[in-house]
Amino acid sequence: MPRIAILHPDLGLGGAERLIIDIALALKSLGHEVDLYTNFHDKRRCFEETRNGQLNVFVACSWFPRNIFGRFNALCAYIRFILLAIYVLLMKNEKQYDLFLCDQISACIPVLKQSQRPVLFYCHYPDHLLTKRESFVKKAYRWPIDTFEIYTTCLADRILVNSAFTQSVFEKHIRSDIPVHILYPTIPDQVVPSTSNENEKSINFLSINRFERKKDLALALRSFARLRTLLSSESKSIHLYVIGGYDERLYENVEYFDELQQLARDLNLPSSSITFVRSFSDQEKHQYLSKAHCILYTPRNEHFGIVPLEAMQAGRPVIATKTGGPLETVVDGRTGYLCDEPLVETFAARMKEFVENKNLSKQMGEQGREHVKKIFSFQPFAQKLDEHVNKLLNNSRSVSSSSLNMREVFYLTSKHLHKALSNIDKIRHRSFLVDSLLQAYELDKHKCFHVIQPELATENELALAHDRDYLEFLNVIGNIDVEHDPTYNEQMDLYKIGYECPPFEDLPSFCKLIGGASITAAKHLDPSNNNIAINFFGGWHHAKRSQASGFCYINDIVMSINELRKRFQRICYIDLDLHHGDGLQEAFYCSSKVLTVSLHKYELGFFPTDSGSFDEIGETWGRGYNINVPLRHGIDDKQYISIFSRLLPKIHSSFQPEVFVVQCGADTLFGDPMKSFNLTTQSILTCIEQILQLNKPLLILGGGGYNIADTARLWTSITGLCLNIKLENDIPEHDYFSYYGPDFTLQTWPGNRSNQNNETYLDSLIDFIDRQQIDLIRRQYCKK
Repeated sequence: MPRIAILHPDLGLGGAERLIIDIALALKSLGHEVDLYTNFHDKRRCFEETRNGQLNVFVACSWFPRNIFGRFNALCAYIRFILLAIYVLLMKNEKQYDLFLCDQISACIPVLKQSQRPVLFYCHYPDHLLTKRESFVKKAYRWPIDTFEIYTTCLADRILVNSAFTQSVFEKHIRSDIPVHILYPTIPDQVVPSTSNENEKSINFLSINRFERKKDLALALRSFARLRTLLSSESKSIHLYVIGGYDERLYENVEYFDELQQLARDLNLPSSSITFVRSFSDQEKHQYLSKAHCILYTPRNEHFGIVPLEAMQAGRPVIATKTGGPLETVVDGRTGYLCDEPLVETFAARMKEFVENKNLSKQMGEQGREHVKKIFSFQPFAQKLDEHVNKLLNNSRSVSSSSLNMREVFYLTSKHLHKALSNIDKIRHRSFLVDSLLQAYELDKHKCFHVIQPELATENELALAHDRDYLEFLNVIGNIDVEHDPTYNEQMDLYKIGYECPPFEDLPSFCKLIGGASITAAKHLDPSNNNIAINFFGGWHHAKRSQASGFCYINDIVMSINELRKRFQRICYIDLDLHHGDGLQEAFYCSSKVLTVSLHKYELGFFPTDSGSFDEIGETWGRGYNINVPLRHGIDDKQYISIFSRLLPKIHSSFQPEVFVVQCGADTLFGDPMKSFNLTTQSILTCIEQILQLNKPLLILGGGGYNIADTARLWTSITGLCLNIKLENDIPEHDYFSYYGPDFTLQTWPGNRSNQNNETYLDSLIDFIDRQQIDLIRRQYCKK
């Protein structure tokens, strides 16, 4: 389970603090262990999640002053944050973190980088653009601080910003070689209750912002005063609530609050029509939102602003300036209004509409709620964050693993295997092509490549996966001329021996050899190493406990997993074949020790016809542990890689497998006679690469693949990937060179078949797996 440390300067009440808490909650929900470090945390004025035990909050280095005689605030903030980072690293012996996430101040990044762990920086807005330089002394003071900010920001491994507006500002003023990604802040689902304001005696306008001059709360007061002059005496009464974060330690808060009260008096606003509130609990904020008919959001060029989202989620429209973040959150004319200069006049005119049209607030509020749910709700936020975090974690593991000794690769093959496989018409000669292409690329000469001779499976090993009656019948039927002896017809129907799985003379030895090869491969994996074992001549995933199916007489995969269970507690089986891994599903449908995952084509009449639906999730102890990803005809590389990349981290964080078993059927490739998907070898290679980056013992098996040249291309490429060797695209000349014409290249071409998979359908699959399976697995694992 990855451990993540989040660093934030002061954990009070504000948009930046709300975002950091949402990030922490999202990471926790995805199975990460999260600790939150800060220089200051006042439990009297903070978000509930930081004081009720939901999050682990650690306060350190608060002893360093915030300023020196009221000056040098930025310098002191930088020093405090650097000291916090040093404190976190000193905790390293006690808590090993896999990733650091910090925001607002980048000064801590050089310290965190000493850990050799990735650092993710969330930039709300470049700090050096938030202050004025009105004198030479101020410019001289800020120059080294600003230079240091730019330098340290560019040290981050990944940079996130809160809006396209901030992204454009960032790219203009901080020229980083690292791409800047947008991660919109979110609103925790159903945090703000939506209640009716129809019974309110007055039309209520609400301003929510910290008492800081840059928030321009005076605009709300002046607009309210102007509105009073526009209304007739018959108009319904109006009221303005000005509520905001307030810290008596901050001189600007105190001074600006007094200025606003004086402004209200200067504007002749009766005390009965305006209410000021300094700081508030979440419950109090919800109460004010329930009263409001409209929210006034007054900052100009605000980099994002969480208040409009809170308002719209509560079903309240927003009036904001037509600048900065609101351009991306408020839909002008649908969820509120965006105002141009002169702001006092345009604000007042829009406010008047809510007084004169009693239905406007409700109408826009409903549209705002839907808008937030669709774009800014917690689930898409968490999903996007998870993608960024896992890319950093995977890159980190990749760098770490490349600096270690090469992983040992054990490759199963023999002349006896080649001979046995020649009994299957569909794949005759395929094994020869695979071994010959490996040798043509001289992979067999690599110092970490070990050729292993398979052992024969014993009767007991076979019987762990299949009924003895079925095995005895296979021993008998191989020596019977079934065309001239109808004695066994009834049993052949019972055990499904016939058209797809005809009997042949060497069937008993075939079963022992195929099963034994995968068992032999599994024996080379152990929790004490991260070895890779490869048996491309296994992967017969359709055979059931007492039935043959789909060219499969015995299920060598079940046998190999049974062998692995002697040494591993949690095994993840991933099936990348075109067809559903129904034999594996049947074998482990009630087990929580083996998580089975199958990505396959699923449509009416496609084999196997009675399994593979997404709602087949397992039963009893295994409920949730059988994941099916039913794909439609024509999926392409981009979609396939996307859905696997989203699924694997969830599997890894929730189930935490100790070993992976992967079936690499090549019938998903565009050139296969099954004529179903549009995939190239790159899609399967990307999946294998992501599994390799997890640095766990790995058993790789073959499977389908009836274009034998393309199958050899894929499996040779996988072997090269396991050995960390980049193979030339031009295939070397060798005995089977002619099979690879007309282009004689290793890579395959994508297809152009009609693609019946759309993003909505694929998203719905991931959403179902998330809600119905990943969450269940995670909860069950936590109980253990």
